[in-house]
Amino acid sequence: MPTVLAGVSRLDPERVRHIASPLIELGSALHVLAEPRHHGKTEWAEQVRATMPPELQRELAAWTWTVRAVRARFFATSSATGLPSWQDELAVLRSRAPEDVAAELVRPLRGRPLSTRTTDADAVRRWARSRGQAVAVLVESLLTDPADPVRRFLDLLDACWQGWFGELWAESRDQLAARGRQDRDRAVRDGLGVMLRSLDGSIAARDPDSVVVQKVQNKRIDLAERSILLVPSNFIAPHLFLGEIPGEPLTVIYPAAGGAAEVPTAQAIRSRLEALAGPDRLQICRAVASEPRTAGEIATIWGLNPTQVTRHLRALTRAGLVTAERQGRFVAYRLDEDAVRSIGTDLLDLVMR
Repeated sequence: MPTVLAGVSRLDPERVRHIASPLIELGSALHVLAEPRHHGKTEWAEQVRATMPPELQRELAAWTWTVRAVRARFFATSSATGLPSWQDELAVLRSRAPEDVAAELVRPLRGRPLSTRTTDADAVRRWARSRGQAVAVLVESLLTDPADPVRRFLDLLDACWQGWFGELWAESRDQLAARGRQDRDRAVRDGLGVMLRSLDGSIAARDPDSVVVQKVQNKRIDLAERSILLVPSNFIAPHLFLGEIPGEPLTVIYPAAGGAAEVPTAQAIRSRLEALAGPDRLQICRAVASEPRTAGEIATIWGLNPTQVTRHLRALTRAGLVTAERQGRFVAYRLDEDAVRSIGTDLLDLVMR
């Protein structure tokens, strides 16, 4: 189920670029404002909103659907490099045809690749209606007469820059640029695979020519004939964003402060959940939670079939939820409390990638 990045040994390190982009980082910051809890930034979001005038808060609320799980192309990649200015990036957006910008803004509602120029208007309208009348009206204007709503959206971005994000960017841009240079230099010095594994705990070696990214998405991306754009971010955690845009570099937006500890595989999580889902498995876990017990003892005390108890214990042991220790002729089983407790956080860590 994970995402495999293949061809890492064949990609020329000279095709690794880095950027500290205020536009891409603003997109990540707006995502955090929309969903601050799972980023651990609830207090930060409250402080930022407290500085906004009511009209800016209302405008942000109207466009929140554009910055949640799926991003417009201009929030996911850039043709620039190094440290572009906000004015330059905004000017590029303003110079584009409104129809092109509008097509990217409605991408969260169309489910098509970023490179697709055509938009399934019926699908976009349908999913816009599911988000409420206000979003439906706004999306209709993007589809039929995009000049004004696109200008409105870009004005919103600039208002965020002037009101609160510009100051945040000034405090972090040099650090982000330095981190990008460091990672790009590491790719040249130590190899692309080593560099990628250093970015986040969800990335691990698979073989000499590929790395695996623990995400709940089964995908293979061949890097041999592509390039990579590294984008360190102070707002992306706990996510690791892979922007796969046909014809463009693979964009990797990753936590500038370093990723989390090693992320469990989807197979490991699934094995634990399947082990617990079997009939009587929770009862077996309870039986060995407070003290080690043998299969025979559990079967006797709880009135269960001894053969079934043994099978349950073996399944729980294979999943890493129960430990087994031989005591003479007996095998005693004990619940691994940390393993059971981690299911919640491990599952969240995986699906948030």
